[in-house]
Amino acid sequence: MSIPWPSERASRTGLAEFLLAAAMLVLGVALMRRTLLDYTSPGAMRWVLAGLAALVVSGFATYRIVRRREYPWILGLAAVGLLFYEPTPSPYVVVDRLAMAVRDLALIGAAVLFLARTMRSADELERRIQLEALSWSYSVVLVALIAYALAEDVLPPLRGPWVASALLGSWVAAWLLASIRYQR
Repeated sequence: MSIPWPSERASRTGLAEFLLAAAMLVLGVALMRRTLLDYTSPGAMRWVLAGLAALVVSGFATYRIVRRREYPWILGLAAVGLLFYEPTPSPYVVVDRLAMAVRDLALIGAAVLFLARTMRSADELERRIQLEALSWSYSVVLVALIAYALAEDVLPPLRGPWVASALLGSWVAAWLLASIRYQR
């Protein structure tokens, strides 16, 4: 039994839009960070507008992917976006800590609902491909974390969003490889 690729869950158009959205997200964030750190320089507004335009293009491409419900590309974009996530420093007031905890729980709950909905709507072969990809991605990241632990003294500190990004990115890559393998 084979699954055609491109499929309705991940088309070539979606791949092109994913690459565009990811590239524009990286470019937009880089331009905005570079410019807003030195906003007094001449021509800073031009770079801010260029970064904003790149983020708008990324948002538009992401919207098209979401509208077609091509979930693997959405996970790939989440992996790229997590690289830029900077957690807020711990607030000192209890009310602020509770608000941040509720926000984080809402984000985790939305991710769990998204994945449950995706798996429920998939057929048996697609579920098998997703679970195989998930097992490969966790195995690869686990080996990478063990290698990092062995060389931790000479490497920079590891951040949680990088690990989450590696998990999602390797899941998407393993999903693509498994989809192509089952296509044959």
